[in-house]
Amino acid sequence: MSDVNIPAADHPQKEETKAPTILIAEDNEVNLKVLEHYLANFECRSIVAKNGKDAVKLFHRNDVDLVLMDIMMPVMDGLEATRKIRSFEKKRGEKQTPILAITAHIRPADQHVCIDAGMNDYLSKPLKKGDLTHRMKIWAPHLHENTPAPVARA
Repeated sequence: MSDVNIPAADHPQKEETKAPTILIAEDNEVNLKVLEHYLANFECRSIVAKNGKDAVKLFHRNDVDLVLMDIMMPVMDGLEATRKIRSFEKKRGEKQTPILAITAHIRPADQHVCIDAGMNDYLSKPLKKGDLTHRMKIWAPHLHENTPAPVARA
C-alpha cells in the first residue's frame, strides 16, 4: 500500500467564522473617524459609504449585519437610502437588517421621520460611545466587544 500525498488545498479546512459586517453611511470625515474609533472595540468589519446611493450599492453587494446611517448626505440622503434597502429586503423576502439613524436632528418629530422611513432606532450627534454601544447590544447582540488585555502590574 503506497502513501498518497494530498495537497493541502484538498484537505478539509475548519470553516472560519465570518466577522459581522457593519455598513457605515457617513459623509463627514470627523464623524467617520469617531465611528471607526468606537467600532474598533467590536469584533467586526466595517465598510464605508460616503453617500446614500453608495450605501445602497454596498448593502446589495455585502452581507451586512448592521447599518449606521447618517441622515444628511449628498447624492441620496439616509432616509431615501433606507427606503431603498427596505424595498430590496422585502422583494427578496429577507428579514430586516437593523438600521440605526445617526443625525444631529434631535427633535421627537425627527425621530418619527427616521422610524417612518424604516430605520429601527435613532442616535443623535455628537455621538457618544456609550449610546452607540448600548444600541448595538440591542440591535446586533451577536456583535462582541473585544476584551481588553489585562494590565500588567509591577
